Amino acid sequence: MKGGSDRLEERDWLYAMIRLNGLGRKKLRELYRRWGSFAQAAVNWETVSEESGVRARQAQTWADALAPAAVLAAKRERIRGGISFVCFWEDEFPPLLRHIPDPPLALFYKGDVSLLKRPAIGVVGARKPTAYGRAACRHLVKQLAEAGMVIVSGLAYGIDAEAHQAALGAGAPTVGVMGCGIDQVYPAFHRPLYAEIGSCGLLLSEYPPGTPAKPGLFPERNRIISGLSLGVLVVEAAERSGSLITADCALEQGREVFAVPGPIFSEVSAGPHNLLKQGAKLVTNAADVLEELGAWPEAQPVTDRQPAGEGGAKLREEESNVFALIGCEPVHADELADALAPPERQRLHQTLLTLETGGFIVSLPGGYFARR
Repeated sequence: MKGGSDRLEERDWLYAMIRLNGLGRKKLRELYRRWGSFAQAAVNWETVSEESGVRARQAQTWADALAPAAVLAAKRERIRGGISFVCFWEDEFPPLLRHIPDPPLALFYKGDVSLLKRPAIGVVGARKPTAYGRAACRHLVKQLAEAGMVIVSGLAYGIDAEAHQAALGAGAPTVGVMGCGIDQVYPAFHRPLYAEIGSCGLLLSEYPPGTPAKPGLFPERNRIISGLSLGVLVVEAAERSGSLITADCALEQGREVFAVPGPIFSEVSAGPHNLLKQGAKLVTNAADVLEELGAWPEAQPVTDRQPAGEGGAKLREEESNVFALIGCEPVHADELADALAPPERQRLHQTLLTLETGGFIVSLPGGYFARR
């Protein structure tokens, strides 16, 4: 990004301070308010260390890291490594995020940073969603993405991954907010998804490169998912799910909270249902979200189109007839057979196989099928 010369700029001092162990956002904000800049705080670092009451060894470690030569070396290393970041005072920093409680001081990123200026919706949910939850997520995200909304989520298992993949499948960008350094991949299973978002969307982290994934960092990153978004959509969550932390952050930040209703016997319906009781907006299609948030110039009308599977495959008439009988809730093959005319019934096995290999449906244990 900026600052390619050997001249030290304010952003270089912030980068150096963010990397120091033992200095958090609160302390760095205090330093910025007192000294007027991070560069000036570094000039007065002996006073800063004394007032902080840190041990001599820690104070010396900080002082060494903030020597101009060390800050310049860190800058050169960052540039060689292709590490990009945007600071809270710079134009590229998202305005919505700048005004939340406890905003990040900087955002490290990989991908298209201009996405931070587009209207976005956060999508979060269960790590182990049901077939219904997965189908509902894909259905709603596809519509929202086609209407011009940027999909923001957390790259976790379950609904997060479904949301990212549904957006990418619709040819739309998505933003992945990470609970570790931008150079880390967590969970490692999502390495292909990480790579695709990095090249077709945007990866974000408030943590400097090299920061490993830690349990305490994930609740922190949830405030960024909601802070970047006009609202947060919760698709399945148990009563004590981390997704509800994101919903709480959204409420604290003055964002809209949306929830997808689910089967009353499902454990992961408890979270959304509790949110609905507390005033969250019930969502059954993208229009429920778009109408609540208001019209956007880049939004396109949300329409129901013939479904397309993996690779954009289209359905023939007989396949469409069977697909229409399969909803988000699992349905048994015998029920499908009972609803078909004899010729279609005889070819049902082959039709189901075609739908499954085409990416339209998933096969479940016991002879059941559900939409992807």
